[in-house]
Amino acid sequence: KIIHYPIPGDPLGGSLYIYGNANAKNIALMSAGFPDSQKPFIPLGSRLAKETDTLVGIACFPGFDNTEKKPWKEHKQFTRDGYNFDEVVACFREAAKVLREESTCATKAKFTGIFHDWAASVGSMWANRAIEDGSENAPDELVYFDVVSNPHPLTRDMPPADEKDSIRQVVINKYYTYVFAFAFAAQCYVADVLAIAVFILGMIPLVVLKIGPTGKIDEDSMKLVGESNQPSISHMIYMSYPYFHLYIMQRGVLDDTCTLPQDLSKVPVLYMYGTEKAGKFHTEQSIKVLQRETDEKTSKSMAVAVDGAGHYLYLQKPDKCFDCMVKFMKED
Repeated sequence: KIIHYPIPGDPLGGSLYIYGNANAKNIALMSAGFPDSQKPFIPLGSRLAKETDTLVGIACFPGFDNTEKKPWKEHKQFTRDGYNFDEVVACFREAAKVLREESTCATKAKFTGIFHDWAASVGSMWANRAIEDGSENAPDELVYFDVVSNPHPLTRDMPPADEKDSIRQVVINKYYTYVFAFAFAAQCYVADVLAIAVFILGMIPLVVLKIGPTGKIDEDSMKLVGESNQPSISHMIYMSYPYFHLYIMQRGVLDDTCTLPQDLSKVPVLYMYGTEKAGKFHTEQSIKVLQRETDEKTSKSMAVAVDGAGHYLYLQKPDKCFDCMVKFMKED
């Protein structure tokens, strides 16, 4: 079942893939990030709905899916510079609203937000704003895959900041993001042919020098999703708009609501990350905060390293990720 929800410029432009029973005692909003539609999360989301008492809704960033009803180029015609972070947060807010409205549970169903990649960053913005506003659709708990935000600035006894990364690690973590940002800028303001040239030329060093954040294990994982999920180069460049907005429009600084929740005892966090990759999408400071919650039993929050997995750990180690996530969701 697919339910449509409002996005900027289109009252029915968002697509929420629904799995499970409407009267379930739990609901979960899921979204991946770049460069994914709803499809990579379908195996995990459908299994969660089938094997647990959970109504699942799977969304994606606006313009990341490509359907007959809403081709990705229609997004480009509406907003050539993509969607800024506030607009994507608004999309998540609307998706959460229609998912809650779909629920027919006699009591208010517990709400879990489950996010991967860029959706983990923007999902944390949505969660913190919803919590701050006292929204009835605010999440009760959060699950992040392979990307997690920094601790809230008011976190008690903040652990020391990370030591500076090596030059190679900085290159691995940053170079590809600039390629995506400038390729998008070329597509947005000049021409698609220039954007493709920038993208392809920028990718060459990633392959030759092996300075990409992910590896072959993640490339192989995309085959598990199916060829139909593979976007064209032009579409992939358009999906790079988060990098454009981060580095060119916002000068490398995300909104100050892009953090872990301030009170992890009220909104606990499960963070799972793969160890088989060159890049790192978290700080050790965040890991220490979550680990302290576990050690001190302050909340059920925890950080879990998943060996033998990379960026798409929920595809590479599905049983491990599923079991850990379900255990977290069932714990009071």
